[in-house]
Amino acid sequence: MASGLLEELAREETLRPLLEDKFNAKSFATAAIQSQTIGETLQKLANGIAELDRALYSQVVSNYEDLLSQATGIEALEGVLKMMKTRIESLTSSVDRISAKVVDPYQKLVSRTDQLVRLQAACDLLRKVIRMLFLIKRLKSQMQGGIREITKVAQTFNEIDQLVQGSDLSGIQVVEDEKPWLGRSRKEVEAHAKRMLLQGLELMNPTQVSMGLQVFHNLSQLPSTLLTILTGFKDAIQYDIQHALDPTTLSAESAGFPSSSFSSSSGPGRATLPTPGTSAAWKAALWTKLEKLVNSIQKIYSQIRQLGTVLDKRRDPLSQMSFMDTVEGTPAHNLLVNFWTIITEQLAVEFATAARASTFLNQAFESDYPKLVRVFGDLLTTIEQSSQAEVKQSPYSLTPSKKNDEQISEHEMALLKALSPFEKAYLSRSLSRLLDSINQLFTPVSRGPPREDDIITAVKVINSELSSAGGQTTLARVIARNVEKCVKVYNMKCEEMLQTGKEALQVSGPPNPVQLRNQAVVNALHAFHKSIAQNVLSQPGLPQGAISIIRGAIQQTIVQMEGMVSTFVNEVQSVMGQMIASMHAESYGGDLKTESTVGTPDTPCSGYMKELQSFTSRIYTQHMCQYLCEDTIHKQLLGVATRVLELLVRHQCLVRPLGEAGKMRLTTDMTQVEMVLSPFCPKIADIGQPYKMLRTMRRLLFLSPEHLLTETTGIGDTVPYSYALSYLFSRAPYDLKSPHQLQGWSEQQYSDWMDKHPNEKDRLVFIQATIDTYISKTKGQVQSKSTSILTVMAELLKRGLGTVGHFVS
Repeated sequence: MASGLLEELAREETLRPLLEDKFNAKSFATAAIQSQTIGETLQKLANGIAELDRALYSQVVSNYEDLLSQATGIEALEGVLKMMKTRIESLTSSVDRISAKVVDPYQKLVSRTDQLVRLQAACDLLRKVIRMLFLIKRLKSQMQGGIREITKVAQTFNEIDQLVQGSDLSGIQVVEDEKPWLGRSRKEVEAHAKRMLLQGLELMNPTQVSMGLQVFHNLSQLPSTLLTILTGFKDAIQYDIQHALDPTTLSAESAGFPSSSFSSSSGPGRATLPTPGTSAAWKAALWTKLEKLVNSIQKIYSQIRQLGTVLDKRRDPLSQMSFMDTVEGTPAHNLLVNFWTIITEQLAVEFATAARASTFLNQAFESDYPKLVRVFGDLLTTIEQSSQAEVKQSPYSLTPSKKNDEQISEHEMALLKALSPFEKAYLSRSLSRLLDSINQLFTPVSRGPPREDDIITAVKVINSELSSAGGQTTLARVIARNVEKCVKVYNMKCEEMLQTGKEALQVSGPPNPVQLRNQAVVNALHAFHKSIAQNVLSQPGLPQGAISIIRGAIQQTIVQMEGMVSTFVNEVQSVMGQMIASMHAESYGGDLKTESTVGTPDTPCSGYMKELQSFTSRIYTQHMCQYLCEDTIHKQLLGVATRVLELLVRHQCLVRPLGEAGKMRLTTDMTQVEMVLSPFCPKIADIGQPYKMLRTMRRLLFLSPEHLLTETTGIGDTVPYSYALSYLFSRAPYDLKSPHQLQGWSEQQYSDWMDKHPNEKDRLVFIQATIDTYISKTKGQVQSKSTSILTVMAELLKRGLGTVGHFVS
């Protein structure tokens, strides 16, 4: 019912705002006044109130029994609350009685506990004071023992420090009275120990060093003391470097005055620059001071190594840890291990600063860079050698990490990096000197190729630059790289002088001016290569790495010579190939009965062989003998001779028809060709496989086809199957055409095809196709002679294809 009444009120637009959660009475009244419906609004409010009253009355009437029971329950609840209040008051009084019985004993217990703590603290403090007085008494007794008892004194001080640590003994009179004496005694012990340590390092006395380190270890001051000593060494090296590079002291010493008479802070001026005529004295003074600097660095580094060695060997008696392990991870340990790196960094900074401040120093370091590297390289070598002599190597020992002389150790790398600005300038000047010596050989005035005397002069410059390295592996390598560039420039300029064209390839007469010039260019390359090989690569003390670089560079000179010569040699080879191919214009089908001279010892050779002999002799005498590079020419001509023998055997296998007289003449040609090629290859047997093939083919000419199937003929081993099959076509009937005849090719075209198809399988398949074509055309009309030849050819073809992995049906 209530929900229905609210819905009715909500449907009334005037009363709807009364149901909102954010109802504002002032806003409602203001809206009613503005709408001028006050009376109507009041009437609706009165009706709404009446409706609500009726609804409330209805609810009370319908639920009066429940309301009465609720009122009775409230009276019962008041009785329960009064009872609980009474019980709570009783519990509170009980707690108060118990608290009175517990608090007093607890307070007494706390008081007694505080007294016990104070008694224990007093006893502990008393024990420490007694122990302190005992240690002070023992310390005074030990102090009377002098330097011999210094380690025990330090140990006693360590015990006193541990005793005092964590305890406040201030205000205790007996302790306060001893504090001044303890302070003085500690300073005295520290001073004695430091003097002992420094004196031991100065005299390289490990006993004193060990004792000094033990004192500071007992005093728990080892890391800080090491840091102080190493920092002092570092500062000393920095001062020595600055003093050695000070232009003011250089000026004083070059003038014969002691350097102490000049202030290093006098600033720039005429006194800090060499006057005309005093540069030599300045340089002498500079290198003298640098040698002193090197000696100073070597001495300090020896002391560093001695210090590290003792730290490694000396151990804490309690933990058995070495002193080095106890300081590991501290700044002192890092400084000790990286001391060489610190030295090289100081060298880099101070040398760069001095070079910027003094033009003379910068020029001296750049021009005499090899000497600078040698001075500090000798320092590094000395240190590394002394480190190698140690029984146990340590991180601070400069033991070479390279396996051979051609590798660079990390320590040498750091040193070279410090001097790298001067290296770049020196190498730039060195490259300029090398390139100038090469460019002078190709001046526009000379026009022709360089002369041998001028080449030797240029090579002397190269030799001089490499000699300046003085055996320094790294420097020799980088200079060798410059020499490599120099060689490339020489090769390139020679290549630019080479002339090409038809005139450079003529073989019909003596050398023309173009060929003479090209021969001179090749000879200039040979002279350059020979001079470097004899004068540079044989230089004593030149590192192997530099030799390898230069040898690789002049190897390119050989390659270039071979390329220049090969152009002309290829033309000679081509002409000789054409002469061999001309044999097919001659007749070889005659019989012994028709040619009276054949079969006798005076059997004449073929016309092409006579022409070939004349050509070979003339080319060798007029052209090849003009080249001075005998090894290159021999290699090229050996290739020509190899090609000639291969072509000769190939074309002889293609001769058709071939009679007995023709075989005799071919045999004579095979004998004569050895004499023909003797200028190109004095030992014809050096040609190898082609020469063996020639001799085997000479024997095969007179064997019957059936004998060719025996294993001793050399077919397949010395003579290819394709050559033997080509030869058998000359034994076959005329209607069995050779492969090139079937294709309509000339013998030269067939030879060219074989050059393009060097694979034996391709050649055999081509021959097989020719035979299959012949068989398919003739079918059952093959004569007995043809059958015999075809049987032999088929067997050879089967063997040949079997060796190259081809299936034959």
